[in-house]
Amino acid sequence: MDKPCYPFPKAVIFDWDNTLIDSFPTIYKAMSEMLSHYKMPVPSYEEYTGHLGLSLRDTFPEMFGDKWEEARDIYLTAFQKYHLETLTPFDGALELLKFIKERIGCCFVVSNKTGFILRKEVEHLGWEGFFDAVCGATDCAKDKPAPDPVYACFEKTGIEMKDGKPSVPVWFVGDGDADILCARNSGCLPVRIAEENKDGAEVLTLKNCREVLSELYSCAGTR
Repeated sequence: MDKPCYPFPKAVIFDWDNTLIDSFPTIYKAMSEMLSHYKMPVPSYEEYTGHLGLSLRDTFPEMFGDKWEEARDIYLTAFQKYHLETLTPFDGALELLKFIKERIGCCFVVSNKTGFILRKEVEHLGWEGFFDAVCGATDCAKDKPAPDPVYACFEKTGIEMKDGKPSVPVWFVGDGDADILCARNSGCLPVRIAEENKDGAEVLTLKNCREVLSELYSCAGTR
């Protein structure tokens, strides 16, 4: 399958978990603790991999009804016990961010991880200087896949919307369906992090951070 040829971006948006950061083991551990607290069945590690992407406020009400906020707090307490000590960037993530800082200059994080926890992780890595805005769950009226977090990032840097699209090329890089939908909803160019293309020829699919960097180098040489 031929891959799409995207223009060199003027800005790049990243998802966080399982895009720049290998965080699934910590998420699974915290979720398992929370489910065990309620004596609910704990899915296997493999089963749970397909359930990430949406924010807690978009998933927990269906799971826990009027106790969803209590369940959220139990999960967040468990997650915060280990998330900083296990925080692991993917291979090539730092080099990718350095390239964007030097050659593009405008970069954002749009994640469905709770906002204050997301920013703690960015600060723990010392990565604040790479991002013009870091937007997490509950920072806006709606979370991904709604376009609200993307628009909030654009407002901070003066990127304007025109005819439903940003006025400059913007890549949205993420591993989940919510990322691809958010990219489409905000008029950005979707880049899926995955082993194989499952979206069709209109979505650029790359395996990891190093492949994203290689693609940017290629685009920079032909722009």
